[in-house]
Amino acid sequence: MSTAASIPEGRSVAVRRPTNASRASIARQVNIQRARYASAVLGSLARSQQGRPTAQIQQLLSNSLTPLGVRLSSAKLHQLATDIAAGRPVALS
Repeated sequence: MSTAASIPEGRSVAVRRPTNASRASIARQVNIQRARYASAVLGSLARSQQGRPTAQIQQLLSNSLTPLGVRLSSAKLHQLATDIAAGRPVALS
């Protein structure tokens, strides 16, 4: 028997809101997921962009990481782009 079938028509049902503790837990999980996804995107870009011009890689990094909530300084973006172009390992830290 579904829940919707047992609620009389025209009645409203109170929806439980998450507590502050569970909101914090959910926020932490989202941040961890976002960081792991950003690391995966960086790794993929590093493999596919090796040997390309640094400026092109830097622009691509900025365009790819900003929507994920990762905002890096120009110096950090440049260093990552230089490392990718040279084929060195990269990581967000």
